[in-house]
Amino acid sequence: MSYWTLTAHAPGDLVLVDTDGTPIDREALLARVGAHEDRLARFGSRSFGFLSCANRVEDIALMLACLRLGHVPLLLAADMPADQFKALVAHYGPDWIAGRDGQTGPVPSSARTAARVTLHPALGLLLSTSGSTGSPRLVRLSREALQANAASIADYLALSRDERAITSLPMNYSYGLSVINSHLAAGGSLVLNNDSVISREFLQRLQDHRATSLAGVPYVYQMLARTGFFKQPAPSLRTLTQAGGKLDDRMTRLVAEAAEAAGLRFFVMYGQTEACARISYVPPERLGTKIGSIGIAIPGGALSVAPDSGELVYEGPNVMLGYAEHPADLALGDELGGRLATGDLGRVDEDGFFYITGRLKRFIKVSGNRIGLDEVEQALHMHLQGPVSVGGKDDGLVVWIESGDAAQIDSARTYLRDQFMIHHSMVKLRLVDHLPLLPTGKKDYSPLLSSQ
Repeated sequence: MSYWTLTAHAPGDLVLVDTDGTPIDREALLARVGAHEDRLARFGSRSFGFLSCANRVEDIALMLACLRLGHVPLLLAADMPADQFKALVAHYGPDWIAGRDGQTGPVPSSARTAARVTLHPALGLLLSTSGSTGSPRLVRLSREALQANAASIADYLALSRDERAITSLPMNYSYGLSVINSHLAAGGSLVLNNDSVISREFLQRLQDHRATSLAGVPYVYQMLARTGFFKQPAPSLRTLTQAGGKLDDRMTRLVAEAAEAAGLRFFVMYGQTEACARISYVPPERLGTKIGSIGIAIPGGALSVAPDSGELVYEGPNVMLGYAEHPADLALGDELGGRLATGDLGRVDEDGFFYITGRLKRFIKVSGNRIGLDEVEQALHMHLQGPVSVGGKDDGLVVWIESGDAAQIDSARTYLRDQFMIHHSMVKLRLVDHLPLLPTGKKDYSPLLSSQ
């Protein structure tokens, strides 16, 4: 029943295409999984480890070995800065480490002690809340939640054995992991890639190995649009998916129209790491009339808007067990009971389609008035017709504009004054060549806070 044993694949089925073009079939992958299982045995029947991963065959094989036998990996970016990685190791004291310093398999951690971390029986895998930083706050996911979300995604995307996704997002990021999991669950295959979506290497892999689907966060779609990718998409492509933040209405319409003209399906989706990945989606046939919506709940889940706070609430079998901030928290069981308060403000229309209207914590007060940072960011993006990031603290708005045109500063300052009544003395505006991004492609707001 589980994709961890690749039961959806028949003997001889292609499962992975490595970054160098080497095909990996079911038997070859299971052999690598088995080798990792033997290595994990030295750590006992159940262990806790750090897997520094990229979209690599050995990383996927080790993750599958962990999930098959009940070992618990924390997935981290392979290129995480050394100081952040060492701090996490010291904080959590894992039994083993893999994927760093040329080590493809688990090796004993220098922080391993006799008093080993206790793991709750339901705990299957850990992810960072941001997918990138060295924060000790982790999301505790059960094996059942991972399986449920993979099955649900495969259901609404109608994935089958002839689907082949190219890995355009990091494996340690919940969206990227969900692409891997859902395709394995459906018996499909993956073209492994770690290059930028606008690189020659990425485009060559996509075409040479006839990938049928491509996943991206908003910035990925903005970059692809600049290159003219959607004017003549690869002939093998059948499905485009977008999540990881709101794609602005203009770009959504552009991609939707290009997809329709090329006979592709374009899924706009919404999710959180706390729900393994996916929470909702917009059926492609409804996207034209529901631009800006996050859609309807995924199969097996339910969405609602809390009447008292306006917060969007999700319920489903893919909700996390809870957070971990200390080693002792890994022994905790299910603290949420399948109910996740998303932290996003929302509304639902007469057709049952949901919309995000803001973020509970993405607010500041300027001259005593509450300002929604997401609202300001989206409005400025539309006004300037270009990428912007907005952050700040009370009585201090910070705006970064991706542009080399100094006139954009004056335009933004005037717009903020006229539309939001924000005095120029309370705004810092800066032009940048590129907005700061997390490795996942999402906007990184931390530099905006530190620049105040």
